[in-house]
Amino acid sequence: MNTASRHFLWLYAKSQLRLKYRHTSLGFLWNFLEPACYLIVLSLVFSVVNRMQVHDYAVFLFSALIPWRYFENVVNGAMESIVGGAWLLKKIYVSPLAFPCIRWIVASVEFLFSFIVVLLLFVFIKDTWTIHLLILPISIMLWSIFGLGLGLICAVIFTFFRDIKPIVQMFMMFIFFSSPILFKSEMFKDHAVQSMLLRLHPMTYFASLFQKPIYYALWPSYTDWGITMGCSVTAIALGYYLEQKFKSRFYFYL
Repeated sequence: MNTASRHFLWLYAKSQLRLKYRHTSLGFLWNFLEPACYLIVLSLVFSVVNRMQVHDYAVFLFSALIPWRYFENVVNGAMESIVGGAWLLKKIYVSPLAFPCIRWIVASVEFLFSFIVVLLLFVFIKDTWTIHLLILPISIMLWSIFGLGLGLICAVIFTFFRDIKPIVQMFMMFIFFSSPILFKSEMFKDHAVQSMLLRLHPMTYFASLFQKPIYYALWPSYTDWGITMGCSVTAIALGYYLEQKFKSRFYFYL
């Protein structure tokens, strides 16, 4: 991406943030209120399902749900970004890569607000704070890279096949409900089928990057780091490769 594209990326991302909240009464305050309400409702409902105290379950839920929502926003936003930017791509010279990156920047800013909300809620519901929380910036970097990589892959495919959108959304829903974000993996015995499936689930290890430091007061294991780094590097490399390989053909499908 050249200097002009990077400059465009930054200016367009700022304009998208302004436009998103320009006609709302509360503006950026929605970034605080919406995740707070969402998390409180889920905590009340699923604490009953998981047979846990609301106080305890809320800490568990918040630890992985916030990065998951960020990841989901990056993938869904990036998927339609190149097609959504067709009107600009046809008028000025800019790298198609800029549009998924813009959605990534917007989602990252919104994640920052959501994470501030969680930290404020933790002041009231979390009993102990440990040094393990210092690892969280590295943890979110891996979620971020993985999300951008999958978003790039989806953006390339969506440019040629618009009907993949519901397929991607259903796949994301399946990943969410089959991973230990809403429930604890300890609910299943070690030799149970569900437990073995969770060990094969990549989101189990991404969730651990937040659940272990926040809820269990533990450092993520070498396995957690290895699998998440491998998935992130593979996704971003494949996404970039596909974007570079097919970008000359995008204009015929926009």
